[in-house]
Amino acid sequence: MFSAILALALSLDVHAQTSVPPAPAPAASAPGQAASAAPAALVAPQAAMAASAANGTQSMPRVEISGAPESDESNRRRQNAAMSIYGREELDRQGDIDVTDVLKRLPGVSMDNGAPRLRGLGGGYTKVLINGEDAPPGFSLDSLAPGDVERIEIIKGATAEFPGVAGTINIVLREPPRSRSREWRGGLNYRAVQPGGSQAFQWGDRIDGFSFVVPVSVSRTAQGTEYLSDRLSRTPAGEVQEQAIHGEDVGRSSSGQIAPRMQWKLNDLDTLTAGAFYQHNKSRSHSQRDFTTLQGTPWLTASDGSQSQGESEVSRLNGQWQHKFKEGGKVELKASWQDTDRTTLGHYQSLRTDGSVPVMRDSRTEFAESRSLVGARWNQPLGEEHTLVMGIDVESRERDELRRVWDFGVERLDSATGIPFAADINQTAVFVQDEWTLSERWSFLPGVRVQEVRTRSSDGSGPINNLARTTSPVLHVNYRFDPKGRDQIRASVTRSFKLPDLNSLVARYVLNGNYERDVTNTPIAADRAGNPLLKPELSTGFDLHYEHYPSSGGIFSMGLFYRRIDGLTRQRISLEEHPAPGVVDVPRWVSRPVNLAQATTMGLEFEVKGRGEDWLPMFFRRGRDSGLQLRAAFNLYRSRVEQVEGPDNRLESQPPWLANMGFDWRLPGYAAWTVGGSLVMQPGYRTIQTDRQIARRSAVRTLDAFVSWRMDRMTQVRLGLANMLAPDNVFSSSVMDLDGFSAGSTTRRNSLRAVNLSWVLRF
Repeated sequence: MFSAILALALSLDVHAQTSVPPAPAPAASAPGQAASAAPAALVAPQAAMAASAANGTQSMPRVEISGAPESDESNRRRQNAAMSIYGREELDRQGDIDVTDVLKRLPGVSMDNGAPRLRGLGGGYTKVLINGEDAPPGFSLDSLAPGDVERIEIIKGATAEFPGVAGTINIVLREPPRSRSREWRGGLNYRAVQPGGSQAFQWGDRIDGFSFVVPVSVSRTAQGTEYLSDRLSRTPAGEVQEQAIHGEDVGRSSSGQIAPRMQWKLNDLDTLTAGAFYQHNKSRSHSQRDFTTLQGTPWLTASDGSQSQGESEVSRLNGQWQHKFKEGGKVELKASWQDTDRTTLGHYQSLRTDGSVPVMRDSRTEFAESRSLVGARWNQPLGEEHTLVMGIDVESRERDELRRVWDFGVERLDSATGIPFAADINQTAVFVQDEWTLSERWSFLPGVRVQEVRTRSSDGSGPINNLARTTSPVLHVNYRFDPKGRDQIRASVTRSFKLPDLNSLVARYVLNGNYERDVTNTPIAADRAGNPLLKPELSTGFDLHYEHYPSSGGIFSMGLFYRRIDGLTRQRISLEEHPAPGVVDVPRWVSRPVNLAQATTMGLEFEVKGRGEDWLPMFFRRGRDSGLQLRAAFNLYRSRVEQVEGPDNRLESQPPWLANMGFDWRLPGYAAWTVGGSLVMQPGYRTIQTDRQIARRSAVRTLDAFVSWRMDRMTQVRLGLANMLAPDNVFSSSVMDLDGFSAGSTTRRNSLRAVNLSWVLRF
C-alpha cells in the first residue's frame, strides 16, 4: 500500500515525505478546548494506529503529500510546442496601468502604436486573441487592466490550431477560482492633462461542483502630446513648398466592463463552462495645428482644429461543453456570439491667414459588426504513444459601416462617404494534429490546418467577392537529453499564412483631407484605396531552440528562426490619371495595397531568467537567498524584401534588434518590501518600403521602476513609474516623385511619463 501511495505522489509531481512513527498521544484537553500538542487532523490517525498496536497488527507510517503551485517555467517546459505563459506574478509585478505596459516588457514582444508584435512583425503577422478568439475589431488592449487578466500565453510560430506567422498572443481573462476569492483593486495614475484612476472588484467562489468569478472594473485615463512636423512637397507647377506644423493632441477616455465566467461540473465526465464579456467605452479628443511657411508661396491655411467624441460597446457570450470518455479521450463543443457597435462624431475647421473659414466639416461614423462561431474539438488517445486532436471552427461575420460628411451643412456623397457599406465574412477551418511520444526523449507534433475564407461586400463601387483557401502543414519536434533532466531542444517546420484584412480588400476610395478633390495632391499626402484582388501571404518557417530549466527555477533559452514569405503585401503609391471616376476628376496620387514581392526574415533569440545567486555567483554568498530575481532577453532580427533594392529593404517596422532587462529585489531584512525595474531598448532604423518610399524611426528607450509593500498577507501597495527617460519619438517618411524629387515629412512627438499608485486587498 505504501508503494502505491508513493507511486501516486510521484505521478502527480508532488513531494512525498515519510515521517517517523507518531509520538504518544498528548494528554487530554479540558472540556471544550482543542488539543494544542498535535494538529487536530492527526488525532484520529494516531488513535487508529494505537488501537492497531494494541491488537497486535502492524501500524502504517504517516505519509504527507504536499505540492507547490505549478510555475510559469514548469508549465512552459511541458508544452509540446514552444509556448511561454505569464501569470499573476508577471501581471502584478509593477502595478501597471494597462496590459500594454506588461506586454512591452515580455521577451521578444515589441509595441507599435499600442499593438504588440512578435519577432518585430505586426500588421497581421502576430495574431492577438482574447480567450482563444480573435479580438473584436477596433479593440484596444489599453482598455484592459492587468487585474482583469488571468494569464498571457505567447506561442512562437505557427501550430495547427493557431496559424500566426510570427506567433500568437492569447490573453486569457479571469477564470473561476478553486476556492473562495474576493479581491479589490484600486489605482491612481497620471500621464498628462489630468489624473486618472481605476477600481476593480472580483468575487469568485466554488460551491460543490459549481464555481464562478465575477470581475467588474471601471477606469478613466487622459493623455496629451505635442509634436512638431516639417513637410516638404512640390506643386504640379513645379514650385517647392515647405511648412512647419506645430500641433497638440489631447484625449480623455473612460471605460467600464464586466466579465463573469462560470464552470459547472455536472458529473465525473461532463463539465459546462459559460462566460460573458461586456465593455463600454467613451472618449473625447481634440487636436490643434498651426502652420508656418518655410519655402514657397505662403500656405493659405494658418491653423486648423478638430474635435471628436466616440462611444463603443463590445458584448460577448460563449459556452462550452466538455465530455470525457471512460476509456480515455474527450470531446468539446463550443459556441460564441459577439457584437461590436461604435459611433464617432467629428468636427473639423480650418482658418486662413485672412480670418476666413475655407473648410467647416462635420462627420458621423457608424460601425457595427456581429460575429458568431461554433466549433468542436476531439482528443483521442491511440494507444500509449499517440494522442489525436481534431478540431473544426465555423465563423460568420456581418459588418455594416456608414460615414456621413457635411461641408458647411451640405452632405457629401462619394465612394467613402454617405454611401452604406456592408460585408459578410465566412470562414471555415479544420485542423488535425498528433501528439506522438516516440520515447522518453523524443516527442513529435505533426499537424495540418485547412482554412477557407470568403469575403463578400458591396458599396457604391460595386460588389466584391474574394475567396482564399490555404493549407498549412506543421511539424514540431521535442528532444530531452535526459527524461528526468532539465535540458531540451525544440525544432519546428511550419507553413502558415496571413489573410488580407477587409479594409485592404475593399475598393472604397478615401480622399486625403489636406487636398480638396478638385486639385492634384502630392505623394506624401496620397489618397487611399483597397485592392479586391489581394491574395493571402504564405510563410514557410523553421525554428530551433535550446532550453535549460535550473532546479532553483527560471530559464535559459537560446535559438533561431527563419521565415520565407510569398506574396508580401505592401502599400504602393502611384500617380493615377483616373483613380475614381465620379469622385475626383483630376490625376491623384493613390496608395493601394498590392502583393508586391517575396521576403525573408531570420533572427536569434536569447532569454535568461532566475535567481541572482545562480546567474551572478561572484556577487553573492553561496547558499544564501539574495532575494534578487533577474531577467533579460535579446533578439536580433534581419529581413529582406527581394523585389526592393537594399540596403534596409526590411519588413515593415521590424527593428534590427530588441533588448530588455529587469530585476526584482526583495530587500534583505525587509521581506515585505520589493523594488525593481526594467529597461527596454530598440535602435533607430530606416525601411525602404518600395523603390519610391522610405520610412525612418527613432530609437526606443523605456525605463520603468516600481516599489511594492506587502503590508500583510492580504494587502499590497505598489508605486510604479513608467517611461522615466521619456525620449521624443521621431518618425519620417519620404516619397520620390517621377523625376527624382523627394517629398516627405518628419514628425517629432514627445512621449509621456506616467506614475501609478495601486493597492490590492484580498478578503
